[in-house]
Amino acid sequence: MKNYCSFLLLFLTVGLFAQAEKPTRIYLVRHAEKVTSDPKDSNPLLTENGNQRAIALAEKLENKSLNTIYSTNYKRTEATARPTSENQKKEIKIYDAKKLTAAAAMILKENEGKCALVVGHSNTVLETIEALGAKRPIPTIEDQEYDYLFLVTIHTNGKIKVKVMHYGQANSNTEGAQMMH
Repeated sequence: MKNYCSFLLLFLTVGLFAQAEKPTRIYLVRHAEKVTSDPKDSNPLLTENGNQRAIALAEKLENKSLNTIYSTNYKRTEATARPTSENQKKEIKIYDAKKLTAAAAMILKENEGKCALVVGHSNTVLETIEALGAKRPIPTIEDQEYDYLFLVTIHTNGKIKVKVMHYGQANSNTEGAQMMH
């Protein structure tokens, strides 16, 4: 019995240590294609192509065990996150893109050694990557670019890597970039 308890204690200790050694992985995307027919609408829904891209995101991430799914408080970002949220059976947590430093700190704290998805905007995704401590992997995300998927991996030794990927139907201006990454 004593040996069994010692073995169990050792097993649990090794398991906890291994979990602490896992890198933190944060996936980041811009919301999918939005309706642009009404320039006065500051909170539009997704287009049919946007809905298809949101489904493609859920499919791309279906084998990733996401701890948390974050979105800004806009219809287009929440609609982009929703299929992934439903597939992963996780609620969407709202974050404030106007306070990126605080949002990034919260994301890192809540997901240490785990995996999360952050859905933002063309003018916040790259800034969020920087707020997470990584270098901006591309100069900008253009208005017509919706297919970027970034993965920020933060290793326990402090090393941070950013992987640039694409998902869903390729945007015409990122097809060449897709082949390079």
